[in-house]
Amino acid sequence: MKTKRTVKDKLNTFLFGKDLRITEGGRYEEEREFDYSSYLPVEKYISPQSLPDENVFFVTDFGAKPDNTASENSKCINACIEQASEAGGGIVAVKGGAFTSKTVHLKSNITLFVCPDSCLIADGSGEGFENMTFIHAENCENIAITGGGIINGNGHLFGRKPLLDNNVTEPSEVIDVIEMRRTYRAQLRFAHPSKYGRLVVLENCRNIHIHSIIFKDSPSWTLRTVKCENLTVENFVINNNRHVCNTDGIDLMQTSGVEIRHCFISCADDGIVLKNAVWEGCDGAMENIHISDCEVISCTNAFKIGTETTYPIRNVLAENCRFYMTDLYPGSVSGISLESADGSVVENITVRNIEMDRCTCPVFLRLNNRNRAAKVNMQSASAIEFAAKPQGKGMDKKSFDMTGELRNILIENIKAKNIELPVIIAGFKQKGKTKRIKNVTLKNFELEYRNACEIVDNRLFIPEYSKEYPECWRFRNLPAYALWARHAENIRLENFNCKPVKNTHRKDIIFKDVL
Repeated sequence: MKTKRTVKDKLNTFLFGKDLRITEGGRYEEEREFDYSSYLPVEKYISPQSLPDENVFFVTDFGAKPDNTASENSKCINACIEQASEAGGGIVAVKGGAFTSKTVHLKSNITLFVCPDSCLIADGSGEGFENMTFIHAENCENIAITGGGIINGNGHLFGRKPLLDNNVTEPSEVIDVIEMRRTYRAQLRFAHPSKYGRLVVLENCRNIHIHSIIFKDSPSWTLRTVKCENLTVENFVINNNRHVCNTDGIDLMQTSGVEIRHCFISCADDGIVLKNAVWEGCDGAMENIHISDCEVISCTNAFKIGTETTYPIRNVLAENCRFYMTDLYPGSVSGISLESADGSVVENITVRNIEMDRCTCPVFLRLNNRNRAAKVNMQSASAIEFAAKPQGKGMDKKSFDMTGELRNILIENIKAKNIELPVIIAGFKQKGKTKRIKNVTLKNFELEYRNACEIVDNRLFIPEYSKEYPECWRFRNLPAYALWARHAENIRLENFNCKPVKNTHRKDIIFKDVL
């Protein structure tokens, strides 16, 4: 069965770009059913941890008091860290309950050890946090976060009430990108001004090891690294409220020499995302990143490069992972999303051996010219989360204008079921010039659509969207079900298969301006 749009439906499509952002109202602190994933395999990822016998500093020895939300412990915890640092380094132990705190500042040669059955929990007021961060380190080396316990950001406290009264769990009977996007936006908790920022931020640090620890309920980006080197994240869990906006899992920015392995991530925004933007403090390339053996539940993109990209990103391998959605509708926006939107050269990327379930678009490759560096700086980019208009000047508008490239991409051994969009490969035309995605190999693909009817959405043309935020949903229902490619060069398909919905009206593969 196919569904045609009525005249009223067609008029409503003009509202596709209208934002359903909630900008008024107080804090909404209720936890709803299915805000957090019903599947949470902590035992699979977090092994028991024991404190060493020597060089351990207990935060309780410095006055920290557990299980008392009225007692704010940041001064005590930071004093403990300072003492350990003056001793040449050591283990700072959080043991004996839940310790409420504001910003904790790590130092070189420090291991923050949150013991099993213990927790560091962010102060619920949102006031008094430094650097817009709960756990912060800058210009440090040889640091670790571990212990088997929990670092809890209390993120569900800092949003406004969503437009819908309940979370949506049942899929729509019709595959319709317009309604899909509206349903997603209507479940989000947009930022309240009390939101303090990110859970863990590491800046200009090297030799970092994060393992055997649970990060929970971040208010915004969960783990953010900027201009770091030699980062290992393993045996690690992120369990966020999946409706708190902008709660990415792991955000790597100009961070090179990275190993991310055996991690479980459940979050509202991108799961693992590589960014490299001048307005985020970046000033050079990032490379040599390996991601493996991870499970990612994301309401947006499970693995993504972009969109905040001005400097090069290269030599990336993601393999042996599972990307999916458990118990919400819509599913993930995409499984794999590789983008250059703001002038970055993104190249030499391999993604292989990936299983997906309920990732709307299995693969989205996008090159466009949003050129955000000409419009925002660090302050104005952050303010946009709170629905503020960009203030202040960005860089010279020509600095990253039309400089983007997306090339040398290998994606192989992909099994995806319950998809709702084709693989999309989209370069762009702008200012009389054509910029093509180059040298893409798609090998050993087995794709299968969700069992539903599809909307008939015939359009005379599909816009370029060259200056818009790049996301697969923007292209809406496309005339191809398996692969739609435009403005590309040297696309190779090997054993590429897709099972569509029954009686589809669409072609399997469409190439437009592909050389």
